[in-house]
Amino acid sequence: MDDPQGAAFPFRIDPATGGVAMTAGVVKIRDDLRILLGTRLGERPLLRDFGTRVHALVHEPNDDVTADLLRKQAHEAVVRWERRVLVTRARLDRREGELRLILNYIHSDKPVAAEMIVPLT
Repeated sequence: MDDPQGAAFPFRIDPATGGVAMTAGVVKIRDDLRILLGTRLGERPLLRDFGTRVHALVHEPNDDVTADLLRKQAHEAVVRWERRVLVTRARLDRREGELRLILNYIHSDKPVAAEMIVPLT
């Protein structure tokens, strides 16, 4: 399988070329995961099922039930929309008012493991 390629996230101009900054390979997959987890379900008019419900839980109590819902919703979105990775572990880290999703995954076509930390607060 060829390495995925596309516009970098966040969108920016490459100062060396004056064109759109591009990414490829594992960096592109990480960018796409950030886009998926940062998109509210229903936010994209032509792709209403893309994204997560994580943002809908922002005002819920900071307890184990909410943490489990966040973890499950993020995991389900990745399983559904990002077939280039296999989630090996999804967990939440809560400390000092900060909530972070820690997503461990491996690339489905390469023996490359990665970890992604997404702040949720």
